Amino acid sequence: MQVVKSMSLSHMGKVRSNNEDYILSDDELGLWVVADGMGGHACGEVASELACQTIQAAVSADRALDTAVIDAHEAILKQAGQQPHQKGMGATVVAAQQIGPGFNIAWVGDSRAYYFDQQLHQLTQDHTFVQDMVYRGALTPEEARSHHQRHLVNRSLGMESGLFRVEQLNYKPMMSGFLFLCSDGVNDYVSHHVLDNVFKEAEDIEQVTALLSESVLKSRAGDNFSFVVVEVKPGVFRNCLGKIQVFRD
Repeated sequence: MQVVKSMSLSHMGKVRSNNEDYILSDDELGLWVVADGMGGHACGEVASELACQTIQAAVSADRALDTAVIDAHEAILKQAGQQPHQKGMGATVVAAQQIGPGFNIAWVGDSRAYYFDQQLHQLTQDHTFVQDMVYRGALTPEEARSHHQRHLVNRSLGMESGLFRVEQLNYKPMMSGFLFLCSDGVNDYVSHHVLDNVFKEAEDIEQVTALLSESVLKSRAGDNFSFVVVEVKPGVFRNCLGKIQVFRD
């Protein structure tokens, strides 16, 4: 698998007065992160930036991706403990790291990862109270999309309860396409169907990025929104043993 390039965008949206999201695109390291900060002005921004920087530093030091996310959680807790006005700050995060012919994906909260080949596939499941109700059968997925508590996450970086846990998966694309990471400011205002059509209509990654931004801004865009798009094509990769292998459609 060959990552051709990535493009990213972070926008304040139409309603908020500041942007608490932070994004990281490091094609050379093979690491892409979207973090959505919580905690109010000057706190959510601190948490999301600290999360991305900590994850990048940890992965650069050869720490596993899930461990890097735990490091980010602990860094936010430490920062909040040292700065009383930042107590309670946190962030949701989704991170992807290229490993051989696939991606390790780790997340906490409701920032999401998707993969588009011939259609858009949601790879992650939100850590929210509403999603738990769907698991239990108390809500249908359709009811969950419009539920008034759908934004309440039950896991985040910086949370002080003992419920914190990183979820992760390994995804090996079977065809060339796009890996897509986003904050909930994207999928809360643009339906899965519209997102799918954006990728189908776009001719290249530049147009994907432009159409994604345009689609969110055509909505109410009541939150900050951020995303990273990674273009993936068949190619040659070097595995962890240094052997050359080939990935094909």
